[in-house]
Amino acid sequence: MHRPEFVTSEDITRWSEIIDKDSNIPQFVRESAIMREMMYAGLWMGEELLKLKCNPVLIGRIQFTTGSLCFGKPDPWEVHQEVLQAYQNNELEFEMDYSEDDSAESQLN
Repeated sequence: MHRPEFVTSEDITRWSEIIDKDSNIPQFVRESAIMREMMYAGLWMGEELLKLKCNPVLIGRIQFTTGSLCFGKPDPWEVHQEVLQAYQNNELEFEMDYSEDDSAESQLN
């Protein structure tokens, strides 16, 4: 797996701190190199989506789905970049979750 050149050592340090401080992430997941790389890619994508003013609820849904799409794939960075590109091109389709607030719904329309 090849980490993209735009990822800096400062990014990895920042994301590692986020992962290491998150008590919701099981220790065995934090210790897995491939899972950690997938989380780095997800955190990068989340930051990029925030820059695009994507709704935080929607960001979480996109990150979760993209993480799921990574399983069985050799390069999580490639998957995350493809999903971000699809978001930028308005090619993603979302199912409505009617339990969410109206701000998430307005982001989908």
